[in-house]
Amino acid sequence: MDKPAPMISVVVATHNRAGRVAECLNSLLAQDRDDFEVIVVDDGSTDETPEVLLSHALRHPGKIRHFSSPNRGPGPARNAAVLEAAGEWIVIADDDTVMPPDWLSRLLAAKDELRADVVAYALEPARLQHPAERYLHYRNLLVTGTRPRGDYIGPAFFLISRQHYQEAGGFPSERMAAAEDYSFCQRLRAMGLSVAFDPAITVTHHFSTDWEGVRRRVTAAAVDGAVFYHSIGRSKTRIAVWALLKWAASPLWALWAFPPDLYFKAIALEWLFFRERFSRLMREM
Repeated sequence: MDKPAPMISVVVATHNRAGRVAECLNSLLAQDRDDFEVIVVDDGSTDETPEVLLSHALRHPGKIRHFSSPNRGPGPARNAAVLEAAGEWIVIADDDTVMPPDWLSRLLAAKDELRADVVAYALEPARLQHPAERYLHYRNLLVTGTRPRGDYIGPAFFLISRQHYQEAGGFPSERMAAAEDYSFCQRLRAMGLSVAFDPAITVTHHFSTDWEGVRRRVTAAAVDGAVFYHSIGRSKTRIAVWALLKWAASPLWALWAFPPDLYFKAIALEWLFFRERFSRLMREM
């Protein structure tokens, strides 16, 4: 007899993180339920990722599927994976996360308990030793918050039905270094779907220790975010004024948002954010 279709398809996009994606897959294989599949898209890796994925797929046939694509970024890679998904429900996961055994079960339970169409989960830092990873952790909390909410727009790590994913069009098809998650969430909200955030459901996440990478991420958020807000009808003037006010007030709100030893670094990165967003607005939009 044919094996029944899985209820859940976990989608993982990966690029040059052979060790991390192996750890991620091992945690998925240890889930306390069996009605799911894992679809991994190798987004143009040049390290040992293809060998890692092949090894896991051979040892777990029918549970892990993988394929490769040219490097286009996580959004398009996830869209390609969903086209191959068989599950009624899609769960988006990052390749540098580790999931507790009850992760999928808790996401499904939260969907029913919260009566939500989409359930987002939280990132618990694997460690907070390096200043850069601590900065990224606190910056992430600025977006998600620490309390349950039903009006979520943020990182698109969530449970969603395959039907709603497809109706919303998934992530933007063009390559984006940032803001693609917000674009997707905004479209879900515009469709009238309830997008809930449950901070009690967590995965362990490895934040970067690379300050240069942090600066690239802040720059990308400033630039791609400006494009996103303009695409949903906000004027250049409104976007610029909001960015200016956010930066001008940063000496105050950074006192609340970041630990004292990260305060001046946070202010400097907010200046970078404002400068890059304003330059983008003046240059091309």
